Amino acid sequence: MRIGNHCAWASRLIAGAALVLITAASLAAGTIVKNVDGSSVETRDDGGKIVTNADGSSVVTHPDGTQIVTNADKSSVETRPDGTKIITNADKSSITDKPDGTKIIKNVNGPSIQINPDGSKIVTNADGSQEVEKPNK
Repeated sequence: MRIGNHCAWASRLIAGAALVLITAASLAAGTIVKNVDGSSVETRDDGGKIVTNADGSSVVTHPDGTQIVTNADKSSVETRPDGTKIITNADKSSITDKPDGTKIIKNVNGPSIQINPDGSKIVTNADGSQEVEKPNK
């Protein structure tokens, strides 16, 4: 390889690296990149990010660290920085697990049940009335 060819090759390499850096900088906050397969990546000015797949499933990351993974059937799992985890089914029923051990089960057309760390339960009926069950000690 002649020195002239080597220098030309190096110049193209440096120019290509500069183009990659410029492109990466332009993909900073406030951009949406759409792919040919129908997927996309949105980077928000506030630091949040949304990755959407071609099948409609997605991963949303909020600036506070909350992450929501949504499946194509619209069921989802939300994980919060404090350790709270919310699993929502496609029919909108859900189970919430809190870091203190509290569990809340919400049914779509029926009662919701809150199970507390001490074993007590609060049942909230569809009409809003509540029943409290205390553990036998």
